[in-house]
Amino acid sequence: MSLASADASRSAARRLSPVGLVALVAPYGDDGHHAQRYAQSGWESIAVTLPDTALPPAHRGVGPPVGCRCVLVHHGVRRTAKKLRARGVHAVVAAGGLGVDLADRLARALELPGGEPATSALRTDRAVQAAALADMGLAAPRGLRTSSLAAALSWAKDADLPAYVVTAADSATPLPGAVCTSAAEIRAAWGPQRHAAVHHSGTEALVIQERVPGQQFVVHTVTHPATGAHTISAIWAELRTRDGVHGRSDLLEHDSVLGRALTVYVRRVLDVLGVAGGAARCRIAFPYERGPVLLSARTYARTSPAEALCEREAAGTDHVQAAVHATVAGRVPPPPGQRRHVARVSLIAPYDGVVDGRSLHTVTTLPTVTAGTGLPTGGTPVLRTVDRATRPGELVLAASSRQAIEEDYWMIREMERGGLYR
Repeated sequence: MSLASADASRSAARRLSPVGLVALVAPYGDDGHHAQRYAQSGWESIAVTLPDTALPPAHRGVGPPVGCRCVLVHHGVRRTAKKLRARGVHAVVAAGGLGVDLADRLARALELPGGEPATSALRTDRAVQAAALADMGLAAPRGLRTSSLAAALSWAKDADLPAYVVTAADSATPLPGAVCTSAAEIRAAWGPQRHAAVHHSGTEALVIQERVPGQQFVVHTVTHPATGAHTISAIWAELRTRDGVHGRSDLLEHDSVLGRALTVYVRRVLDVLGVAGGAARCRIAFPYERGPVLLSARTYARTSPAEALCEREAAGTDHVQAAVHATVAGRVPPPPGQRRHVARVSLIAPYDGVVDGRSLHTVTTLPTVTAGTGLPTGGTPVLRTVDRATRPGELVLAASSRQAIEEDYWMIREMERGGLYR
């Protein structure tokens, strides 16, 4: 490296790593990713948590957040803001779904960048999001927000649609929505979906919406905290089985026809939802006769280990890291240039069985397989894959050629049909 290059690198490092302090609000399920990324940029973190009595069951009794300087238990905006001000906090960031509303209110109290507290529901509630988009003339699914099964059945009867989705109103609830085509299926889905909503968000509110056909995409964004400009950091194109089980996700090139169409739509969506800074994740269906349709949005950064590996493999950064960069540097990194084709592949067991160790070795040593997460070992019993919880791990595939990934992907599926599970 030349002296000029070394000086430029040191100068860039100083710009990206000022000493700072960030409040991470409700970092439940984050596993210390935000704190770690901020620490790598020279910042320390304070975790703002909720008292156990205010938490939904999924988050009660969890251990202290990883990597934070200290933990503040929230007991009122004025009191928490006073403690954060005394510590010299430079930024307030929602690190989980439960933190979006509180982060907006704390940022306002501290006169720091953040969303408008009066519109926080736009960034957390599927039904509110759909209504706001429809009011602005953007495509959105028809639906009803309710905690009453009777009201949902009545709405479905009047709507008379080919299929519906029953899901939690809170966009951060991890259980996928249930696709229903009859009143009986709506009744069957209602209990599990309501349980998931209460367990993860603390509210019984569900949404019954039209099922929007078409391929689904997940778009990661980061918004400039000063200008409000939205940068697309990753676009995932998903493929699912007929039963709705995740099969694979491919990182889509930003300058493709689909990438450009999704970018235009998502930027308009974020403006309508009042996203003024930080990270967002939008799930979109794309029926070609209708155009892109937002299914849900959540405004915090959270990636699975396989997602993060793929994003770093393709573009050198992941969603959390890009959001941290925006906070620390005061600007959003430019859209990444994709270096390689990458895909995230879910293993799918077609029946109950036991993992064959030799076949698993063959699969994990295919030329494009670069990593795996949650993989079993030989001899491990597996259940037939029906959802995310029953899939036997994920693989990350990367190559300079998309054809190479296709060949290995179909080899994985062939191995699953012919002996990976016995």
